[in-house]
This record gives sequence, C-alpha cells and structure tokens, in this order.
Amino acid sequence: MAVKFHLPDGSDTDIVINSLKFFPVSTGEEFRDLLLALSESPPSATKPTKSEQFAASHPSVPAAFSTVATPDSFADEEYFGIDAFVFVNKAGERQAVRYQMLPENVVHLDKSDAAKRAPDFLMEELPERLKRGPVIFHYKAQLAAADDSTKDPAKPWPDNRKVVELGVLTIDRAAANSVEAQKRLLFLPGQLTDGIEQSDDPLIDIRGAAYAVSFSRRNP
Repeated sequence: MAVKFHLPDGSDTDIVINSLKFFPVSTGEEFRDLLLALSESPPSATKPTKSEQFAASHPSVPAAFSTVATPDSFADEEYFGIDAFVFVNKAGERQAVRYQMLPENVVHLDKSDAAKRAPDFLMEELPERLKRGPVIFHYKAQLAAADDSTKDPAKPWPDNRKVVELGVLTIDRAAANSVEAQKRLLFLPGQLTDGIEQSDDPLIDIRGAAYAVSFSRRNP
C-alpha cells in the first residue's frame, strides 16, 4: 500500500508499506542477490535450486515469506512498514516507529482456494467492493524500544511493543482511469515532512532510487 499526503504548504509526504511483516533480507545487495536467485530457479531447475540455497543461508527469507498469505481482498489485508522512521516532537524528543495499516477485518484464503482464483482477482474485486461502501483502515505506528534495531529491516520488533493510532484511512472510490493514473504516480518512502526523519536504515534510500528508476521507465 502506498499513500501520498498532500500538505497545506503544497508539498507531499509518502508512506510505502507491504503485506510482509518484515523484509526478507537486511541490505540492498542481499535483495539483489535474492532476486537473481529467484530468477535462476525455474520449476525445471535442479534441486536444491538457487533460491533454496539462498534461503538456506539467509533464514530471514523463509521467515518473512511465511508472514504472508493471499487475502480475499486488498481491503482485508494488513500492511506493515519494513523501514523505521523517527518522529521528533517540538521538544526534540525522538521516537523510532514502524508504520502499520490495519483493516477492519483480516481475511486470508487457504492455498487451495487461492489457487482457483484468477490471476487478477484482487485488482478486479476492490472496485466492485467500493461500489457497496467505503473501506476503512487504521493507520498506526509501532514504537521501538531502546534496544530495537532501526537499521535492519529483516529484524521484526517484538509484538509486545506499544502500538498507537495515528489516524483512519477511508477509501471510497477507485479512479476511473486507474491504469493510466498509476503510471504517473511516484511514491518515495524517504519523502518526509517536518517532524519525521529517516532512521539509519540504508534500505530507505535504496528503495527511493529504485522507485525513481521504475517511474522513469513507466514514463519514458
């Protein structure tokens, strides 16, 4: 999920979050190597495949992938920030956070049911659902403790860390020209506003650079 806030001064600030509860690897270099291993592991590949070998040497990969399942709708899925950001108040006090966007209900399909669905069923389902009424998400922040890592997106924070609500996101319609509108949008996790700063997580800048390349290829 990506959300762009249009601020009163004309600037924007973005959040870009995922259904993974944490990232499968710690660095951009490891993510590149994971993608290469996956690309070199077709169904016909000799066992153990490159991706299986990579996962065996990086236990955070299967651990992260095990946190996701196919939802019955984008509206019934949880979304989590894999990177940490730092909230700074007027007194200069600092609090590291990771974002969450939580639905009213979480509904996941079992694998056999998911396998029967059309490849684009989630894209097709959401506009139809919105015709029946709005979709509500609760925008929250998980607060880090002093010893929680802010620079490693592959390390989840304990579930007992305090979570505070930041607001409510209401989605009430789909854009009529959604496919074309998507091409013109660029969401950058490092595009921040006053009072929010990047943590020491290097993946924030790596993601921003990769998203900019993607945007340029969508709009040559």
